Amino acid sequence: MNLGLIAALSFGILLLSFVAGLPLCFGLGGVAMVMGLIFYGPGSMFLASQGAYGTMLSFVLTAIPLFIFMGSLLSESGIADDLYSAMYHWMGPIKGGLAIGTVLICTVMAAMCGVVAAGVVTMGIIAIPSMQKRNYRTELITGSIMAGGSLGALIPPSIVMMIYGLISRQSVGQLFMGGVFPGFILSFFYCTYIAIRSYLQPQIAPALLPEERGSFKEKIAGLRAVVLPILIILSVLGSIFLGVATPTEAASVGCVAVMIAAAVHRRLTWRVLRNSAFYTFGLSGMVMWVVLGASVFSRIFFSVGGADLLLGLLGMEINRWVIMIAMQISLILLGMVMDDVAMLMIAGPIYTPVVVALGFHPVWFGVLFVINLQIAYLSPPFGYALFYMRGVAPESITTGQIYRSIIPFIILQIIGLSLVMAFPQLALWLPGMMIGEVAPTW
Repeated sequence: MNLGLIAALSFGILLLSFVAGLPLCFGLGGVAMVMGLIFYGPGSMFLASQGAYGTMLSFVLTAIPLFIFMGSLLSESGIADDLYSAMYHWMGPIKGGLAIGTVLICTVMAAMCGVVAAGVVTMGIIAIPSMQKRNYRTELITGSIMAGGSLGALIPPSIVMMIYGLISRQSVGQLFMGGVFPGFILSFFYCTYIAIRSYLQPQIAPALLPEERGSFKEKIAGLRAVVLPILIILSVLGSIFLGVATPTEAASVGCVAVMIAAAVHRRLTWRVLRNSAFYTFGLSGMVMWVVLGASVFSRIFFSVGGADLLLGLLGMEINRWVIMIAMQISLILLGMVMDDVAMLMIAGPIYTPVVVALGFHPVWFGVLFVINLQIAYLSPPFGYALFYMRGVAPESITTGQIYRSIIPFIILQIIGLSLVMAFPQLALWLPGMMIGEVAPTW
């Protein structure tokens, strides 16, 4: 049978399984095994078991539950509440200050735990009542929280970036460092947009009243809440950058650092540890099953002729930048109808070999891919950040308002994506400082 027809049939059945509500891991693994039996024979079962076993032996997977545990501890121990209190006093006196401060806190949380849900849910619970009380426009409230929370997908230690590194066989440490500048640039874009819009339309994000702003002494005292999170970030990213620890070892360092921070605030209780452990078990189990299904799918897909199909496509006389731009557009469109993990598991193993064969740097493309995953978190109608926000937002905030609020921030993310495409060193400079020069291959 024609290789193109095999590929179209495989992905068509896979999409139908998603629409039918079949869990992602069973859809990936089940479709792969059925197609393998049809087009490869009983030997495909050996390939499936070999791929699954090899993936589960990966040491990088150990870091995933550790970083999830970090994020859960951060949320359960109330460290985010202290950060918001400090931001409230420092940023509240300026127009749009609470929304800008919320984005900054989400940026800090992203650099501590790498989980989108932690930022959106935690800041949704804390910041929405505060901004509503000060008459902030609803769209600015929800949009700033979701956009800031989505930075957890890009700023290390990002869980999805770790999974991408695993399935694409790229260095997780290099990917982490590659996501630092693009993540902070997007955070800067969000804050700048909020500041400009609040200046032009002061009624949508008024400054705090003088009696609400707090004294200088209160502001200085609030800075204590920032010290420990910064130390946590430096302990994790610094150990990776300096080569002192692998991402997995750095995750262990981060867990200890968060536990120390919670103990300093006298919040390291048995309830906090128990809830964090249960959340980590549940989410880690889901991630591992998805990784398992994706490894089976990619192994069988390439065994039944997927590699030959890709080589045939590369042989076509098409400018490689046209192919690269087409990949970005396809990922943006997929993000509108598919969750980030599905995109990662389906497109990652297929696009990465093409990118390498075209001569582009895989770390640079990995950062572009994760930016697209971040856009997927926000893209209607199936963006997970939209669902997180709907879950924590009061009934007075409509679903339509939540969907409309994210449009300006998606535009900013596409601008950021284009900027990293045009200037690859934004993603490659820091990894180059980490391991020696990493020159763009374009």
